[in-house]
Amino acid sequence: MGQEATPSYIGNLLSFYFARRWQSFLTIFYFAVFGYFAIFYLGNLWLSLKFILYTLLNSGKLLGLPYLFWSVGFLVALLVPFSASVYALLLCHEIWSGPWKRRYKGLGVVILVITALSVIISADEIIRIVADQDELREFVTKEGLLIGGK
Repeated sequence: MGQEATPSYIGNLLSFYFARRWQSFLTIFYFAVFGYFAIFYLGNLWLSLKFILYTLLNSGKLLGLPYLFWSVGFLVALLVPFSASVYALLLCHEIWSGPWKRRYKGLGVVILVITALSVIISADEIIRIVADQDELREFVTKEGLLIGGK
């Protein structure tokens, strides 16, 4: 008598978003939106790795304390939109599989969407503000980053 293997977390997550019921229209749309956000901001992970490498290679130049603080802000702001997108995907599943009543689950998802979008938009604006500082100008110019988003 073989024991059935319990599905992995990823399997549970995918079966939640792509289940055979009419609500899947909403969950697939939600998955597509925040999945696209995660893919869109995946480049920020690569940019943050390049920025860390740049900092390591140039740390002998005595970059200074202002560079340290602006660079920490830059790195955090780079990582937040991607993380918020991924967590929005995970938390929606957690909310719906939780013990709350259905109306509270719906309210929780609405709050999650509003919060995730606010965090992503705010972090994106913070990236532009921080990247416009004189301390980071050399890296921004070297990488050809368009601060205005144009």
